[in-house]
Amino acid sequence: MKPKYAALIFALSAGACVWDRANEYSPDDALIESEVETAFDQLVSAARAGDYKRYFSFFDTDTFTALNADGSTLRSFDAFRETYEPQLGVVQSYKSLKFDPIYINVIDANNAILVNEFSAEVVLTSGDVVFASGAGAQFWSRKSGEWKLVHVSDAQKH
Repeated sequence: MKPKYAALIFALSAGACVWDRANEYSPDDALIESEVETAFDQLVSAARAGDYKRYFSFFDTDTFTALNADGSTLRSFDAFRETYEPQLGVVQSYKSLKFDPIYINVIDANNAILVNEFSAEVVLTSGDVVFASGAGAQFWSRKSGEWKLVHVSDAQKH
């Protein structure tokens, strides 16, 4: 088999495996969805409250990666925190922070993907109000019984 076709066949068969799993749904999946949604709600609650210590506690500091809206990547939690923590210091409050719709796809008992659309109206310490909207994807993984973020990506609407 020619190498370029081997890669195509692998990609097609990998997609078939995902498709096969996507058609299975169990009561365990409903429980996992609920647990991930609860973790996400707690993450959002921490952000709204300005409790960034609690906010960052939802991240897996050992394996975290991110894909930013500008196409750049962050390969560690430390890089993510160094990038975003200074920005958090200029947030005074949220006029609104909405996530709708939210979809959760269970991969297995310890992994799930949450995708959402969001809109936010943020009051800065300068008094300026900024608006942002877009979509996000989060890969959640259960570590020592707790759901942690291992990857996030976002896209901004313009």
